[in-house]
Amino acid sequence: MEPVNTRNPTAAARAYLALEWPLTVGHRYRPKQGCTCGRTTCPIPGAHPVPHGSSLDESSLTAALESAPGAGLIAHTERFDAVIVPRQVGMAAMALLDRDTPIPCLIAAPDTYVLLVLPATGRYAAVNASVEVRTGQDGWIALPPSRGARWDNPPWIEGTTEPRKLINGDEIRCTLSRCFAVIQTGSQR
Repeated sequence: MEPVNTRNPTAAARAYLALEWPLTVGHRYRPKQGCTCGRTTCPIPGAHPVPHGSSLDESSLTAALESAPGAGLIAHTERFDAVIVPRQVGMAAMALLDRDTPIPCLIAAPDTYVLLVLPATGRYAAVNASVEVRTGQDGWIALPPSRGARWDNPPWIEGTTEPRKLINGDEIRCTLSRCFAVIQTGSQR
């Protein structure tokens, strides 16, 4: 099987649709003009949803991406929960989790890691006030090749299109707690 090229919007979108993730086209980042949302202080230019964006499917995919070159790919969190943690905590957690259970994880701008767990279980991983959980049809994440997003662990086994199994958010709770404790202790010195 061919590995998924997440730098190619069409190939990446097809791979996400194969995972049955609800997908829409997001805003675009334009050099020297900023985000198409029009906010001059947009915190995540080109990597957030367009209000009332229509869902993509295989038949609409090519036309939608051609009409919005450089637009972000947005997945709504219906098939997974997104547990968003500070970058330092995410790096430490992934180093520990990769030993036993590699889970899908995004590195997102500006300084966050996004760990994907089974739907409706992300709340169990909210061990600190700086953890954000996105869940259900109103939640979303920007996917590669969106600006500022790249996979640490993709949602498929590398070199294949076989999906990684998602785990319960409770299974990363202890790891995240330990990482937060170590990082907070280190910052107090």
